[in-house]
Amino acid sequence: MKTTARILIIILLIVSHFIVTALFVWSSAILYLVVTLLSIVSVIQFWKSEKLLKISIPEILLSLFVFYVCLNNVFNGTLLGNGSLFNYLIFCLLYFSFVFLYNSDKGIVRFMFLGLFAGFSLELIVGYGQLFGVIPNVDSKFVMGGLFGNPGAFAGYLAIFSTFLLAVVCFYKDLFKSENFLFAILFSFFCAICLIILCDSRGAWLAICISFSFILNQKYRFTNTIQSLLKTKGSKIITSVLLLVTITVVSIALFHYKKESAQGRLLIWKISKDMIIKNPLFGSGSGSFGTDYGKIQASYFLNNKFSENEVRLADYVTCAYNEFLEMVIELGIIGLLLFVAILYFALAKQQNENSTKYNIAAKASLIALLVLSTVSYPFNILPIMLLFVICLFVIFRTEQYKTFTISKHNKLLVSIWFLAVLALTYFGSRQVYGMYYFTNGYAKVLKNDLKNGINDYKKANLFLNNSGEFQFYYGAALYLNHDYQVSIIHLKKAVRLNSDPHAFLILGNALQKNKQYNQAEQAYLMVTGITPAKLYPKYLLTKLYIDMQQVDKALKMAKAIMKAKEKKTTTAGTEIKTKIKILIDRYSKPNVKSLKKSL
Repeated sequence: MKTTARILIIILLIVSHFIVTALFVWSSAILYLVVTLLSIVSVIQFWKSEKLLKISIPEILLSLFVFYVCLNNVFNGTLLGNGSLFNYLIFCLLYFSFVFLYNSDKGIVRFMFLGLFAGFSLELIVGYGQLFGVIPNVDSKFVMGGLFGNPGAFAGYLAIFSTFLLAVVCFYKDLFKSENFLFAILFSFFCAICLIILCDSRGAWLAICISFSFILNQKYRFTNTIQSLLKTKGSKIITSVLLLVTITVVSIALFHYKKESAQGRLLIWKISKDMIIKNPLFGSGSGSFGTDYGKIQASYFLNNKFSENEVRLADYVTCAYNEFLEMVIELGIIGLLLFVAILYFALAKQQNENSTKYNIAAKASLIALLVLSTVSYPFNILPIMLLFVICLFVIFRTEQYKTFTISKHNKLLVSIWFLAVLALTYFGSRQVYGMYYFTNGYAKVLKNDLKNGINDYKKANLFLNNSGEFQFYYGAALYLNHDYQVSIIHLKKAVRLNSDPHAFLILGNALQKNKQYNQAEQAYLMVTGITPAKLYPKYLLTKLYIDMQQVDKALKMAKAIMKAKEKKTTTAGTEIKTKIKILIDRYSKPNVKSLKKSL
């Protein structure tokens, strides 16, 4: 039974890397199967051990956090149909599966490390394959991104686990008897550092600098040496000033290194404040940032004064690039306080002589993850989320926290936990089944086989009725099939469930075809607010105004197009401006028919 559990943990940690690839459906199915089997094995092993269940204060907080997230999403109506939330909750509940196994098998920590290292090595192989052009990246915009497709996410993952590896290297003799494995770890570590540098991610650089400092301090205790040297008040003041100046200079340098990217994040945080005000205490439910942010941004650009720089920076985003800000928006202040309390117990407690060195590695990785969380979206990446849960498990189970022994209703609580895992995997599996038909239908639509593609979409709709992404693709396929009335139903649902500008744009097209001009105008206006720098939505809006015989509005929009500056000059943008210039040249003799012909 122990061997089975160890193998399942390794498989789980490897399979989680394939969730964002083209093998999403099959890897998700395997993931849910492994989670179910691991839960069954952990329950059987726990019951066979006949040991009492002991739970610490931070573990009680983790349980409360999971319960609060479920309850919050039930009341906000965002629980069902949210595949990402199911995975998030399943991984949090897996923590207790690890606890049950650890009660009778302390060796699972080492196998967790081996599984993490296997996944990490896989990412390195893919990363270097992409770098040398042997393996194509999932996202063609980037040369390399590992199995994540994005260099930022890839560098973030490498930074977090590289920190774990450095700690293992520093305390290797305390963790492994043989030195053979050390060379493999060192080789992987330096390979990862090279890729992190090449990925050009400031967040990852900052994460490794801070977390590496923590590890080296644990090894060499240089803060104690510094404190012994700073005996006078003057020396302490001078050191503090130098440290503050250094931090300020580094911060300014990192800001200006990718100034546009940094300003883009600041704009997102500025606009997001209205989302917090909406429901500060409890939030709007998981996934609500992606659902609402585009609409809030559109309102900002349509109803407020803004700078040209803000127009140039604004684009469609689905995350806040700050996990704590996003948590306040989605789970409210209560959710954030519970989460911060868990982190406090994980990081505030000092190591003692009985602490395993894996504890230091887990804390260092947790520090790197939290640094990254201030400027990126690590909790949206499944392998990082799973690594986060494992770090908490290692810290809470290898440190001495005050524990409570549950002597009564022991098996009842374990059974409730098991049923919760089964329920989540069931609903998650339904999503995966729907995604199977979704991906099949999408492939057929791309081949212009609309009839069979739409038939697959109909099957997927039974399981993905609450997925904004799916409703957009379903509605778009119906639009291409000239079934405008039905496409409008699905596209309206899509824009209610997310803020994708493409969904608003196709909705506008369908409404215009259906002669619902006023609603089409609102849809196009939303697109111009979500992506204010793009010319095509404004061009479609100009054409709509001409169809509505509102020439003054058409010419006003046409002049706005001529004044607009694209982020990057494109052939399509040049063609649009050429057509718009013809429209403006005819302004002296406004004739709707001639204007229609010119466009």
